[in-house]
Parts: sequence; C-alpha cells; structure tokens
Amino acid sequence: MSSQVYYIIVAMMLASATLSIIFFIAWKTLGRQPYTLSWSVAFLAATFQWFFNLQSDWFPNRGIYWLTVNALVLALITLAIRGHCQRTDCKHLPKNLWPFAAVIYFGIIWTTVIKPHVGISTALVPATACLTMILSAIMILRHREQTRPAEWAAAASLTLFAASQGIAASMALLQGAAGDATYQALYVHYNFLTMPAGYMATSMFVIFMLASDISIDMKQVAIHDQLTGVLNRRGLGEQGALAYANTRRTGRPVSVVMTDIDRFKNINDKYGHAIGDAALIHFSELLKTNRRAEDILARVGGEEFALILQGTDLQSALDVADELCTKIESEAMLVEGFALSMTASFGVACVSASDTCLADTICRADQALYRSKRAGRNQVDLESSQLMLAADGTLKPITG
Repeated sequence: MSSQVYYIIVAMMLASATLSIIFFIAWKTLGRQPYTLSWSVAFLAATFQWFFNLQSDWFPNRGIYWLTVNALVLALITLAIRGHCQRTDCKHLPKNLWPFAAVIYFGIIWTTVIKPHVGISTALVPATACLTMILSAIMILRHREQTRPAEWAAAASLTLFAASQGIAASMALLQGAAGDATYQALYVHYNFLTMPAGYMATSMFVIFMLASDISIDMKQVAIHDQLTGVLNRRGLGEQGALAYANTRRTGRPVSVVMTDIDRFKNINDKYGHAIGDAALIHFSELLKTNRRAEDILARVGGEEFALILQGTDLQSALDVADELCTKIESEAMLVEGFALSMTASFGVACVSASDTCLADTICRADQALYRSKRAGRNQVDLESSQLMLAADGTLKPITG
C-alpha cells in the first residue's frame, strides 16, 4: 500500500468515526430521533470498514477480507437508506431492508467463493450504493410539498455521488471474470479520486439537512404555545403581520375575534391547575374545529385567545363568534367522570382604514371583549367605533 493511499484511508476512517460520534450526540441530545441513531451506526460500520482496509494482512486470505469489508459497506448502505426512510416516514419501501442487503451479500459470496467473477463481485456494492442513494434523494424531495434548501442540497449531493458510484460499478464490470489488471487499476484510481469527495460532501449535506430540521423545529417551538399547540403571542405577531400586509395589498377584509373563558380562575381554584390546563386544551380544540387553513388562532394570555379571520367581513366574523359562543356553552368537557361546563366571552373588530397594524385591530377587539364581560359574560360584543345607532334606538354593527 502506497503512503498516499494509506493517508487517504486513515483520513476516511477518522472522518467516519467523527461522523458517527456527531450523529450519536444528535440522537442523544436532540429528541432521540431514530434516523440519527441509524446514521450513527452506519458511520460506525464505515469506520471499521476503513480500519480493516488498513489491516488487510490480518486476514488469513483475501476472500475473507473481501467478504468482511463488503459486509460492513452493505451495513453502511442499508443503515443510511434506513435513516432516510425513518426521517421521511417513507411508505413505499419496506421497513426491514436487511433481507435485500442479505441477497446482495449472497451475490458477493457467490461471485467470490462459489463461482468467482471479479467484475460482478466488485460491482455489486457500488451498484447498490448508486440505487440506494437515488432512492434516498427521491425520498428527501418527496418528503414535503415545499422542499427546503438544505434538502435540495442533500438530494443533489446524493444524486451526484450515486452517479459516480454508477460509473464505478461499470468500471468494475469491465474487469471481467478474471480481473483485468488495466481496468482494475482504472477502477481503483477512479474510486480514490471520487470516493473521498463524494463521501464527505454527502455526509456534510446530510448534517446540514439535519441542522435545518432542528432549526425549523426550534422555530416552531418558539412560536407555538406548548400546552395547546396553537400559536403563541410571538407566532401571532409574525402571522398577523402577514395577514395585515395582505389585506392592505389586496383589499380583502380581515376580522379579529378575541375571546377568553369566563371565570377561569374559579376552575383552577375549585378543580386544580391540571383540570385548568385540560380546560384550556378543550377550549382551544373547540376554537380550532372547522377553521379554514388561512385562519390564525393564537393563545395570547392565560385563558385569552385571538382568532384572525382572513377574507372575513365584520358580519361574518360576528356570526363565527356567535357560533363559537353557543358551541362552548353546549359542549361540556368530560373529565374524571363528570362534565365541566364553561362559557366564554367574545369581542369582534375588523381592520379599518385608521389601523396602522393588526395590533390596532386586536386592541379594539380586546376592548369589545372586556365590554362583553362587564355586560354579563357569555356573549359577543363589537368594538364601539364599528357600531351605529339604528332607527329603533339599538346599536347595530356597521358591516358595509
């Protein structure tokens, strides 16, 4: 073994060990995702494979050495695609991929020991790697409707590496049954030219994809209420700003419904905070039921929620609030063998020409909410600037 080859193999072994540790730490500290553990074990197998490449003289003959390192490479390939299946929750491939790996390995045994054919024996692993990386790239790209930049990069690197492995498999086949020395040298030189770059680039982009997943997950945690799962105040600020910009750009109406549970403190005091939390979850589920995809629901305080209705005028928003008010009163929460009834108060406002941001509309809807509470609770009120005196002396909403 030349010194150049020795140093390349040592570098690959150390890189594989490092990657195995990185993915193991990711599994240990970032939610114990099964795909990170699969990738950790995959790179551990690769570490041993590169190590045995350095220590080929340990084996009694080349056949045993060849079967050992190929078993480790097939473990790497199988665990790698298994990780992508786990990450994307793939339904098109079987959960257990080991029987397929066993079939490939049997082919290597057959062409190494039983009916020797150097070309086929050498080509089976890179051909398998080519196929599995293409499948992995497809899984990544089909995982979600809008593929993230990190996923595009990972899929592209997998595709390029798959192409290089496909070429390597073709070169391996050219060696023929006896192993033509010229094509064998070409295959070895091509592998040492492309393998390190493809191996490391693909690994780094998979780590980049993992980091992107973590970043998105952390952002989702940051903008969602941990108890109810709806948006929190920060999430409402982000989504509300988009809704406000959209109504100013398109002229579509946007209405705000503010609501909270009546006498929520009494629930906590009488039944305890665990029941109080269950009541908040029940309340949020009732608010979410039959909502459109473009509606925005957020928990903005202890028991106070905001519902942003895009493309909804004032009268329609009042109808929504009336419907919710009736639903909350009629659908009691079943808890610990008894039905806990609750009511809620509502305040409604629509974005007006004088509003400089959605917070102005929310503030007016909040004022209407507190007026409905002062008026006796379990009712809907409208922000005062959007009321008019009707002929019969009552206040009516200005809806047009």
